[in-house]
Amino acid sequence: MFDANNRKLIQNGNTTDLTGTETRILLIFALSPNETIARSRLQKEVWEDEGVIVGRSLDMFISKLRKKLEADPNIKIVVVRGKGYKLEVI
Repeated sequence: MFDANNRKLIQNGNTTDLTGTETRILLIFALSPNETIARSRLQKEVWEDEGVIVGRSLDMFISKLRKKLEADPNIKIVVVRGKGYKLEVI
């Protein structure tokens, strides 16, 4: 379960805290499960208000989210080469 309001991920009875940025990224994925989300869209929606987009920041946050999601084998963030990322929900 993903609790965006309280920035928490609850899996198998365990609660994991999420940062504000992780929450914003995961919310974009959660609203479009199994759909490819362009890198540019993620960067724009998450960092545009801050005025600065750092190229590797997205990759770093995706990596952190993958680690936090790995407890559930039915959910994973995958790379769609040349396009972006997808939250695969089985």
